[in-house]
Amino acid sequence: MDRIGKDRDFTPPQLSGPADRLYRFIAESPGSTVERAAEVLDLSTSELEEAVRDLRALGLLSTATTGTGSLVPYPVEFARIKVLNPLQQDLNRIQSLVDQLRGDLDELDLHAPHRQHDYCSLEIVPELADVRRLITGFAAECREEALTSQPGGARMEEVLAEGMDRTTKLLGRGVRMRTLYQHTARFSPATVSYVSQVIPLGAQVRTLAGGFPRCIVFDRAIAILPLLDGSTGAAVVRDPYVVSFLAEAFDRAWNTASEFSAEDDRADRVAATSEIQLTIISLLIQGESDKRIAQVVGISLRNCQRHISNIMKSIGARNRLHAGYLLSKEPFSGH
Repeated sequence: MDRIGKDRDFTPPQLSGPADRLYRFIAESPGSTVERAAEVLDLSTSELEEAVRDLRALGLLSTATTGTGSLVPYPVEFARIKVLNPLQQDLNRIQSLVDQLRGDLDELDLHAPHRQHDYCSLEIVPELADVRRLITGFAAECREEALTSQPGGARMEEVLAEGMDRTTKLLGRGVRMRTLYQHTARFSPATVSYVSQVIPLGAQVRTLAGGFPRCIVFDRAIAILPLLDGSTGAAVVRDPYVVSFLAEAFDRAWNTASEFSAEDDRADRVAATSEIQLTIISLLIQGESDKRIAQVVGISLRNCQRHISNIMKSIGARNRLHAGYLLSKEPFSGH
C-alpha cells in the first residue's frame, strides 16, 4: 500500500463553482484577463486565484504569450489526456494488483489446512429418524461424559423406552451421564419409572422449575440442539467455543437444580410444587401470557391456567393486572 500511495502523489482538484464559472467565461470571452474575469464574475481575489490554480492543474488554462495577460482556455480533451488518463492507468494497475492478490489468497485458501473451518461446522438434520440415528451413533462413541436437558415436564413413554437401550450401554461403559428435567417431570409416572431404572446404573438426574434449553452434549465436543422452527429436526454443533459455552451454562444450571430421587419423596414433590408456583408468579408479574408461562414451567396450558386461577383467588385479585400489582407488593404465601 505504501508503494501505491507514492505512485499516486497527485490529487486532482475538483471543479468548484468559481473554477467552473471562470472556464466558461474565458471560453465565451476570448482575450479576457484575470482582472476582467474578477470584475464580471464578482469573485474575490482568493477565489479567483484558487480557480486559476485549479484550472491550470487540470490542464484547462494557460496565459497568452503575447504579454497581454489574457487567459487562454484549453479544450476539455486536454484535461482528459493530462489527468484522467494517468488516473485511469493507476486505477487499472491497482485493480490488477487487487485481482492478483485475491487470486493468490483463493489459491492459498484452497490448499491450506482448514482446521478452523473444520470445527466451526453446523449441520442441520431435518428428519427425526436421522436425528435419532445420529444420537445413537454419538452415544456409542462417547467416552467420558454426556449432558442432556429435556425441558417440558412429563416425557412420552415411547421416547423414554427408545432411549433406554442407548442410555444403558452408555452407562455400562462408565460414561458419566447427567440429565436435567423440569420439576413437573416429578409428577410423571413414566418419567419417575425411567429415573428409577437409570439412577442405579450411575446416571444423575436433577430438576429445575424453569428448566434448561433442550440439548445433548457428548464429551463437550458435540452438541445437538433443537431447530428454531420447532420442528422435529436438530442442529449438530461442533464449534468448541459454542459447545464449551453450552456445557458451562449446563453446569451452572445443574448446581442450582434439585436432586431427582428414584423414591417417591413427598417432601420433594411439595418443594417442587412451591417452586413451580413461584416461577408462575414471577412470570405473571412480568406480564407473560398463559401460553408462555406454560411453556416455561413445562405444563399444559389448562394446568397453567388452573394454577393462575388458584393464585389469583388466594390473593383476592380481580384480574391479571390486579394480580401482578398485588404480587409485586407482597410475597405469595401459598394456598
